[in-house]
Amino acid sequence: MKIAVIGTGVWGKGFGNAILRNGHEVVWVSRNEKKLPDQDFELLFVAVPCQVLRGRLEGLEIPRPIPVISLIKGIEISTGLRVTQIVQDVLPGFPVGAVSGPGLAGEVSAGLPTVLVVACDGKALTERVQKVIHSKKLRTYRSNDLPGVEYGGALKNIFAIASGVCTGLKMGENAMAGLTTRALAEMVRIAVAGGAKMETMVGLSGLGDLMLTAYSPSSRNQRVGEALAQGRMLPEILTHLGGVAEGVYTTEAVYKFTIENKIKAPIVEQTYQVLFEGKRPVDAMHDLLTRDAYEE
Repeated sequence: MKIAVIGTGVWGKGFGNAILRNGHEVVWVSRNEKKLPDQDFELLFVAVPCQVLRGRLEGLEIPRPIPVISLIKGIEISTGLRVTQIVQDVLPGFPVGAVSGPGLAGEVSAGLPTVLVVACDGKALTERVQKVIHSKKLRTYRSNDLPGVEYGGALKNIFAIASGVCTGLKMGENAMAGLTTRALAEMVRIAVAGGAKMETMVGLSGLGDLMLTAYSPSSRNQRVGEALAQGRMLPEILTHLGGVAEGVYTTEAVYKFTIENKIKAPIVEQTYQVLFEGKRPVDAMHDLLTRDAYEE
């Protein structure tokens, strides 16, 4: 099968190479290309920062509708849309899907064992995409909950920043376990309000990805939180990060969503205040720990 990948960063390259190892023909589309280099592509994967995806698709000539599969974990700030909703907005009539789960780009690129989840418009497309990706080193599961798979991948980045703050403040493993568990509760509330199924949040794209990004020093979002806890300023952190931390932008989009829908999300609220209102990370953690006691 001939497959195109928009995005030549570490994730786009790593994922494309995994498909290449499965015997498919893969062509990467750089940001300078204004049209797909061939009309025979059967799938189009997108692996660019969420906030630039709309402009990237609007500037690209695609000769016919083909399935567009997201590898992106983010929410658009200006609209609050998930990635596949952005695709449908720009390319109406194109089938869509998403691949998510606990997958560090470097490990996928190196061929280390990884387990992901696939969700698409319908069962047939989901099975087709799964067949393209699935291998001994890149195991995949199917889901019929596209909103849930996307929300899980996007939301966990917010909580990875919070976990980085916890690490940077040397609050201990008990605190980290408590933080990530309560983060999962917030993920469920937010995702379900956005149309997801609760059970998806305790699967690969929710809990699985949260565990990875909350604890791994290879997570850019986790490193952002840790650097903030050490007193560094956000613009300087992002300049030297070596890639995009989607959680920073997703925090802004999701915070707006929680306010508009009256969703209780104290970790999201405190993360937003640290990122965008200048609140000290130590004060944010203090305010989380001194909230009134509730039933779990």
